[in-house]
Amino acid sequence: MAIKVKERRINRPQHIRALLQEQINILRRDDELDPIDKARAIAYLSNVALTSIKDGDFDERLKVIEEQLKG
Repeated sequence: MAIKVKERRINRPQHIRALLQEQINILRRDDELDPIDKARAIAYLSNVALTSIKDGDFDERLKVIEEQLKG
Protein backbone atom coordinates (compact mmCIF):
# COMPACT_ATOMS: atom_id res chain seq x y z
CA MET A 1 0.00 0.00 0.00
CA ALA A 2 1.65 3.22 -1.17
CA ILE A 3 0.73 6.15 1.04
CA LYS A 4 1.33 9.77 0.14
CA VAL A 5 2.61 11.62 3.20
CA LYS A 6 1.47 15.19 3.69
CA GLU A 7 4.18 17.57 4.87
CA ARG A 8 3.15 19.36 8.08
CA ARG A 9 4.51 21.63 10.69
CA ILE A 10 3.98 20.25 14.15
CA ASN A 11 4.26 22.97 16.75
CA ARG A 12 0.83 23.04 18.39
CA PRO A 13 -1.38 20.46 20.08
CA GLN A 14 -3.93 20.74 17.26
CA HIS A 15 -1.21 19.83 14.75
CA ILE A 16 -0.49 16.68 16.76
CA ARG A 17 -4.21 15.84 16.83
CA ALA A 18 -4.49 16.24 13.05
CA LEU A 19 -1.45 14.06 12.45
CA LEU A 20 -2.69 11.35 14.81
CA GLN A 21 -6.13 11.42 13.22
CA GLU A 22 -4.55 10.97 9.80
CA GLN A 23 -2.39 8.06 10.99
CA ILE A 24 -5.29 6.33 12.74
CA ASN A 25 -7.34 6.55 9.56
CA ILE A 26 -4.46 5.10 7.53
CA LEU A 27 -4.23 2.19 9.96
CA ARG A 28 -7.97 1.60 9.82
CA ARG A 29 -7.89 1.35 6.02
CA ASP A 30 -4.90 -1.04 5.90
CA ASP A 31 -6.30 -4.56 5.48
CA GLU A 32 -2.82 -6.11 5.27
CA LEU A 33 -1.97 -5.53 8.94
CA ASP A 34 -2.59 -8.16 11.57
CA PRO A 35 -5.88 -7.21 13.29
CA ILE A 36 -4.36 -7.43 16.78
CA ASP A 37 -1.36 -5.28 15.82
CA LYS A 38 -3.69 -2.81 14.14
CA ALA A 39 -5.90 -2.61 17.25
CA ARG A 40 -2.86 -2.07 19.49
CA ALA A 41 -1.50 0.68 17.26
CA ILE A 42 -4.87 2.43 17.05
CA ALA A 43 -5.35 2.18 20.82
CA TYR A 44 -1.89 3.63 21.43
CA LEU A 45 -2.39 6.50 18.99
CA SER A 46 -5.85 7.18 20.43
CA ASN A 47 -4.35 7.44 23.91
CA VAL A 48 -1.71 9.88 22.63
CA ALA A 49 -4.45 11.88 20.87
CA LEU A 50 -6.49 12.11 24.09
CA THR A 51 -3.41 13.35 25.95
CA SER A 52 -2.84 15.95 23.24
CA ILE A 53 -6.45 17.12 23.52
CA LYS A 54 -6.15 17.44 27.29
CA ASP A 55 -2.85 19.32 26.97
CA GLY A 56 -4.34 21.66 24.37
CA ASP A 57 -7.35 22.40 26.55
CA PHE A 58 -5.09 22.99 29.55
CA ASP A 59 -2.90 25.36 27.51
CA GLU A 60 -5.92 27.37 26.39
CA ARG A 61 -7.29 27.65 29.95
CA LEU A 62 -3.88 28.69 31.25
CA LYS A 63 -3.64 31.46 28.65
CA VAL A 64 -7.07 32.77 29.69
CA ILE A 65 -6.02 32.81 33.37
CA GLU A 66 -2.74 34.57 32.52
CA GLU A 67 -4.62 37.24 30.57
CA GLN A 68 -7.03 37.74 33.47
CA LEU A 69 -4.12 38.16 35.89
CA LYS A 70 -2.46 40.72 33.60
CA GLY A 71 -5.68 42.71 33.20
